[in-house]
Amino acid sequence: MTELTDAHFHLHSENKARKHEKNKKMTNMNSFFDNQNKVMIVDGDLVIYKIASSLEEPIDWGNDIWTLHSDLSVGKQLFKQNMEHYKQYTKSKEIIVAFSDKKNYRKQLDTEYKSYRKKIRKPVCYQPLRKWVEQNYNFYCLPNLEGDDVIGILATQHYNTNNVIISGDKDMRTIPSWHCFIGDDQLEFVDENKANYNFCLQVLTGDSADGYKGCVGVGAVKANRVLHNKKTIDEMWNAVIEEYERNNQSFEDAYHQAKLARILRKDEYDFATNQPKLWNYKYEHYRDTRANKKAS
Repeated sequence: MTELTDAHFHLHSENKARKHEKNKKMTNMNSFFDNQNKVMIVDGDLVIYKIASSLEEPIDWGNDIWTLHSDLSVGKQLFKQNMEHYKQYTKSKEIIVAFSDKKNYRKQLDTEYKSYRKKIRKPVCYQPLRKWVEQNYNFYCLPNLEGDDVIGILATQHYNTNNVIISGDKDMRTIPSWHCFIGDDQLEFVDENKANYNFCLQVLTGDSADGYKGCVGVGAVKANRVLHNKKTIDEMWNAVIEEYERNNQSFEDAYHQAKLARILRKDEYDFATNQPKLWNYKYEHYRDTRANKKAS
């Protein structure tokens, strides 16, 4: 239908803030379903990939000639059905589909990031289906960002407290928001403390699917033990730094992994320069304290 721009959001943000003031306490299931004005933010990359993959059918033409066949019209229908299902299921009013840009700032930070995906072919109908979605739905895409980052910014900035994220990616739990997970349709509210916990967990464990290692030697069990009883982001991040150093890595290593793991939130993207504001929480503190230790 149209690509939503930053100007669009600035134009309506003040009115949206007043209109949805009453929805700020959407923290339980009853209040979630009572609010039927919320925005459904869809992980377009994931949904289209799943649909396009399901469409592919091999055809044997004989004489050892095989091709893959996809029916785009079926893909369009499946996308419509998916959107209608989740719109009704979550009692949402609007749909915004988030897409990744061709450029990805994380690949500039680390050449190993998602490097294995270069060898993976996208489904035959992926691009045509995405183009059709862009022509028929409101969508949002930001330069240099992955779709996950677009979702994080929309959910914590433009539609803060008045949205639900539709995705099947566990990394989405690092975004404070309502979530509906594709597959089992599980609804979950992730508050800011839980989102920060999940983010720090990612920095410790890494993500082999995305190609970053986290803290060497730290798995999910140990990471949860490291973060146990940590209530604030200060406590959590300090525990992350200490665990990296305990495993003979530096605080700089922790920040590097965090920059790869961090799904952007409110105020973590510069719309003027089209660049992310990379994770640097308390960086000067850790830099200076480590420098002082070396000097002494």
